Amino acid sequence: MSIVVVAGCSGNDSSGSAETSDAGGSTVVSAAPVSEPADTRAPDATTDTTAKAEFEPTTLTLWAGVTDPEGTVAFQGIVDRCETDNPWLTIDFVGKDDMSTALPAAIEAGNPPDLVQADFSGQLAGIDAGGLIEPIDDLFARDGLDWGAFVPGGKELVDFNGQHFGLPFSLDSAALFYNQDALTAAGIDAPPATFEELFAAAEKLLAVNADGTIERVGFVPDVGDGSYALFLTRLFGATMFSDDGATITITDNLDQWVAALQWQKQFFDLMDGDEFSRWADGLGSYDSADNFFINGQLPLYFEGSYFITWPDRFGEGKPENWGVVPMPGPDGVADADELSLIPSGNFFMIPTGVDNLDASWEALKCMALAGDEIAAFQQVYGNIPANVAALDIFEAAAVAQIPEYQTFIDLARSPAAVLPDSAVVAGALRDEVSSLILDYRRGDLSDDDLRGALEDLQARYQEELDLELGN
Repeated sequence: MSIVVVAGCSGNDSSGSAETSDAGGSTVVSAAPVSEPADTRAPDATTDTTAKAEFEPTTLTLWAGVTDPEGTVAFQGIVDRCETDNPWLTIDFVGKDDMSTALPAAIEAGNPPDLVQADFSGQLAGIDAGGLIEPIDDLFARDGLDWGAFVPGGKELVDFNGQHFGLPFSLDSAALFYNQDALTAAGIDAPPATFEELFAAAEKLLAVNADGTIERVGFVPDVGDGSYALFLTRLFGATMFSDDGATITITDNLDQWVAALQWQKQFFDLMDGDEFSRWADGLGSYDSADNFFINGQLPLYFEGSYFITWPDRFGEGKPENWGVVPMPGPDGVADADELSLIPSGNFFMIPTGVDNLDASWEALKCMALAGDEIAAFQQVYGNIPANVAALDIFEAAAVAQIPEYQTFIDLARSPAAVLPDSAVVAGALRDEVSSLILDYRRGDLSDDDLRGALEDLQARYQEELDLELGN
């Protein structure tokens, strides 16, 4: 069976002492913990209540998907907290940009890091099938932890087919950004709250020059690369895989898929396709003051929560009058308790093959439950903490500084969170469906052919999925 992990692991014997090489190649010696009797009190919602295990001095290597200088300094606060709380522990923190390839390679080579913090959203089926990460359910139950320490979407982030593969760190809740000055100039008093209002606003805000070139696009589901095309189908109830990852479900809700893609296409049909491609190709860097939302080229923009910090960080006061609201769906804006789109999230995990599973678990727990430090980190980084205690702290500070954060926080707290579904063929199928969607938007695929093309993809990939699963 071939498993490919695409991004943004099972048990081992942790008895006795072991040698492990950190990311820099140095060798450290760690010993198995001497556990004290478990605390029998009722578990608290935010911390584990077992007595602390005793460890020999141990160095653990942490690979984290935080590599920018500002984020690295902020993340070090979480590391420092856990080293202070666990005097036996030293954490060697290594930032990794290439986690999706580096982690499987390290596991295959027999030299995995002891801990990982990364975004593997929608990839747990492949992780499970490939045996890349330690399930944590037995350790979680042993230590009397409570999933109430995390928002519901955080638990779902690390859950696949009844197993949990780590502890959640952050969530990217999705919503609609708007430039109110641009809306007002177009005669629009408030951000759209229905699909009809959104389409009407897209028409009014579209600005085309006399030579046919596009100066401003009102709204598109994404800026042309299909990045959010698949996820926005969830507004219509469209799904790709069953909960257990064993069945492709596109044809089970084919009407929803077709409706979702037709809804997306109408925004692109407002413009000449070649001119839109030229406009999209000329957009400035996403993480700069030349960003398309900041400079007014796209005044209505669907995005995840990380962008919430960017107008202030990169915009130099532009746009001056911006805000954010929940993305409307076919029936208008859903209450946060009824539907919350979570495009992605980060979590802490333990790779397969670590030398001291118990030590890795102690460090992982500490980092995932470090409320003050997680809140401080996310005030810099901009995601929403999945830890309830951290989210409470974050909310008080962040909303006072940027009131628009409240929308994202409410979405992140939702008990009705919707995250990417998963199967071992997810990456390849998503790529093909995304390509199909782009063909359909350009007019290379007709409405009449759309259903058949989706049905053909399902049949072909269900056969491949069955082979992967041995069915």
